[in-house]
Amino acid sequence: MSESVLLKFLENGLVNVGGDDVKLEKLSATSSDLATFLKNAPEKTASFALIAFDPEAPVNDPVVADTLEALKKRWLTYGNTFPTAPIAVVRAMLLDAIVQAAEEDERVAVVFAACARNVLPYIEAGSERAIWADVVRENERRVDARAEAEWLTPSTVNVEKLKLSKPPAVKINTGKAKVDKELLLNKIFAASGPHKPDGTSSGPSPNPYWPNAGQQWSLQFAPKLTAALAETIDAVGAAGKVEALDFSAPLDHFSVEVSDYSAQLLKVFGAATAGLQRRTNLLWWKEALFSSSAQTSYRNLTPTVAAATMALDLYLQLPTLSPVSVAAFLQEAVRSLPQTSTSSSHTLHHLFAEARSHNELRELRRVAGAVVSAPEGRGFLLSLIAHTDAATEISNSKFRELVGVPADTSLNLPEWSTWLFRELQAARAAASAAGSERKDKVQ
Repeated sequence: MSESVLLKFLENGLVNVGGDDVKLEKLSATSSDLATFLKNAPEKTASFALIAFDPEAPVNDPVVADTLEALKKRWLTYGNTFPTAPIAVVRAMLLDAIVQAAEEDERVAVVFAACARNVLPYIEAGSERAIWADVVRENERRVDARAEAEWLTPSTVNVEKLKLSKPPAVKINTGKAKVDKELLLNKIFAASGPHKPDGTSSGPSPNPYWPNAGQQWSLQFAPKLTAALAETIDAVGAAGKVEALDFSAPLDHFSVEVSDYSAQLLKVFGAATAGLQRRTNLLWWKEALFSSSAQTSYRNLTPTVAAATMALDLYLQLPTLSPVSVAAFLQEAVRSLPQTSTSSSHTLHHLFAEARSHNELRELRRVAGAVVSAPEGRGFLLSLIAHTDAATEISNSKFRELVGVPADTSLNLPEWSTWLFRELQAARAAASAAGSERKDKVQ
């Protein structure tokens, strides 16, 4: 795709290198350098895109200066081929770089898609329109496919089976039971007769009779033998007593593994049904027409303030990647307000000025300020809205220079709401790189 972008600019007569392939290679190499820079600093995507879109881009913009500096490193004598600042060449290389970076970084793709949707309809693209259409369509297709996959609710949820590891063994402690055979023998002798075979006494209270003495021998023998055996058995049982078993360790082990598995199940199920939950929440929001940020019904706000607030509230509900259909959903939600007229329109400068100063839109300015920096050349309209101290008075010509579209561009309220929503999502996508290493200048 990246090579075809430059070639399409050449084929449409927008860039002229005199048929010199070496010069084309230098432009391609510069585009690759810019793409590498953009991957390291995705927050610059909006500035790149908004200059690339505009045939009337200002030559004094920082992005133009950085791009020409990058070209000079690859082609020191480029000025001999282009006697004046080659804005068309700069724009072609920027678009080329964005396409390359977007293929590897979805944040770049999200920002590019949002800027294209907002700005391109209001720029006179002329013979470039076909080029932009192809690039934007391919980029949006890739972003939307990823977003739809994240929002999809699967028909089945697959999880791994519970695998229990071997719990710690339970230790059983018993005494060592041993029969005293000599003692038992003496007691049996005592139960059997008056003395032992060797004539010695068989015990303190032996059986006074012998079995053949014709006396009641068995009446003495049975209880004495029973007593002897019972005492022996009791002694063995007492010595071999098993201590109380402690099952707490294996039960704790089993409890932890089952708990972890249950948490995994809930996580998998939650991820699988997240898209359904988002859609359900959106429907609730659209029907309730209640602003979570303003804590009031949208009906209680003026139409222009309500449209801007709805963009903010929708943004706060959703992840960075959202299907293209979400913007259409927002437009329908704005249209559902009874005081909204889609036939009436407002200039972009008027809507911008209200967003910058209206007291009921201070939350929009606060949220925007967290994801966009102060304007440095062309960039997000949100930068001008959030950072009011950066430029107190913005004329129509200055507005065109910083935003990329004329200040008198007309938008109806659904269009204004989706403009803000796209910029908020794009700004968040770009700001997600805040923790990574960034580069302020093209290397």
